[in-house]
Amino acid sequence: MEEALALGQTELGRFDLLPRLTFNAGYVEKSDSLATTSRDAVTGQSSDAHPTYSSDRWSKTLDLGLSWNILDFGVSYFTAHQNADRVLVAVERRRKAVHTLTAEVRSVFWRVAAYQTLKEDITRTMAEANAALAQARRAEMENLKAPIEVLRYQKALLETMRQLTAIKQDLSTSVTELAVLINVSPGAEIPLEMPNELVLPNWDVPLEQMEEEAFLNNPDVREQGYLARIAVNDTRKEIVKRLPGITFTVERKSDYNSFLMDNHWYEAGTRLSWSLLNLFSAPAAIAYAKAGEELTKARRLALRMAVLAQIHIATRQFHGLADQFRQADALWTVDHRLAEIADARAANDAQSLLERVATHASTLASRLRRFQVYAQAEQAFAKIQAALGRDLLPDTMPDEAPEIDSLSTAIAARLQSWRDGTDVSVP
Repeated sequence: MEEALALGQTELGRFDLLPRLTFNAGYVEKSDSLATTSRDAVTGQSSDAHPTYSSDRWSKTLDLGLSWNILDFGVSYFTAHQNADRVLVAVERRRKAVHTLTAEVRSVFWRVAAYQTLKEDITRTMAEANAALAQARRAEMENLKAPIEVLRYQKALLETMRQLTAIKQDLSTSVTELAVLINVSPGAEIPLEMPNELVLPNWDVPLEQMEEEAFLNNPDVREQGYLARIAVNDTRKEIVKRLPGITFTVERKSDYNSFLMDNHWYEAGTRLSWSLLNLFSAPAAIAYAKAGEELTKARRLALRMAVLAQIHIATRQFHGLADQFRQADALWTVDHRLAEIADARAANDAQSLLERVATHASTLASRLRRFQVYAQAEQAFAKIQAALGRDLLPDTMPDEAPEIDSLSTAIAARLQSWRDGTDVSVP
């Protein structure tokens, strides 16, 4: 909507470049005729002639005039360029919003995926832990084992249940977060299409190439470039405002006074106007505009440094999280094998039951950590793409709203090219 509003302002500003075409109509009626007498310019004596008048008691006039002021045209010219740049600023802000939304959705997606994958296992393990806890409490009441041993057993079970409850609570909120991001009802079920394997993107682009691409395409950098052009045009406008204004006029006039020989005629003229007081304020106004230019340049330089830092930090985060994911994947594999071994033991042994519950909880925690690290790696990868200014949306969009399936296919193809490392060229 901001982009459309800026575009409308640009279209409206173009009319300021055109000459002024005005139409005037008037009607005047007087109570008495404008009778006049004459006086001798040398002697100063009044004429003996009767008073005369040369206009009707009523008057009707029509004017149609075309005027063009060069000074107004110059100011409007630079304003039109500024409005066009403001449209481009709105476009870049929209791109940044899409990048931010994309990164958030990709991070929350994997948290929801972890919740849907682990929900049944968490519920089953919680049921086993509750059953083991009830069994331990009966053993305590019947004095079947030493009290300290039973209490330690219960403490271990309660600690395991606390961890499982915390995991479930943390993951359950992600469903609402994803629903808000994709604009569906917070209570709606969102079935996700999970890949068979969690595969990290193949990203190994040199930093120098990423820096060059970011300077060309990063939305924040490009926005500051457009703002710098707007500031330059502000300075030019202040200079133009201090110049003399030349107005050209062409008019078609009509006066229905019956005493006129010609009631219709044309007029053409040129007028020069110059506000001399503006000359005194010119140095201060121009200096102020120049300060705005310098401020914009400083912001642009600071932003370029910030973008460089974003690329370096996100790249290091991605590669570090990739190593963590491989470690978490290996740890989950070991915990999964331990859970299989614990399940194979005799279920009647209380200690084996505790070990099985604890092993299942550890396996769930390892699997959750695997999902979490993978989600963080995907978010870091999305931050890299956002810093580079790469757009998931197609380069060309139809005037009508595209179908979700076709749009999803186009986005998936572009994302896959990034993940495969096949789309790494600097535009």
